Amino acid sequence: MSTEENKLLVRRQFDEIWNGGNWETADELYAPEYVNHDPYNPGQGTGPDGFKRRVGGYRGVLHDFDLRIERQIAEGDWVETQWSLRGIHGGELEGTAPAGRSVYVDGQLLSHIVDGKFVEEWVHWDTLGLLRQIGAVPPPPS
Repeated sequence: MSTEENKLLVRRQFDEIWNGGNWETADELYAPEYVNHDPYNPGQGTGPDGFKRRVGGYRGVLHDFDLRIERQIAEGDWVETQWSLRGIHGGELEGTAPAGRSVYVDGQLLSHIVDGKFVEEWVHWDTLGLLRQIGAVPPPPS
């Protein structure tokens, strides 16, 4: 696939799965051996089902889920995506009851795509920032 086609697959991931909750798209786009690397969520399940559990968990905690692509670059089978996320803390996270607060985080996703399927991804995001915004971690001393 071309780099533009691979970038479009990431856009479909964000629009249809993360924002839309369309699980059939995950079955279509994720290889059975798919692995996601996220330091905050080690040991996630593999394949489309592991990805759906991950997305479902975040969508259950953050209401009005709005994941946006800010920038993308691609080379060969690789796509780097800088993203931002907005939502409302509407579900328990790290023992913190939902407070209805607006949250904003950003991060980066490196996707490896082979023959039109996601096979592996690495995500780095402002986990500490999210946990501070919901009150699970105290702010730094002033």
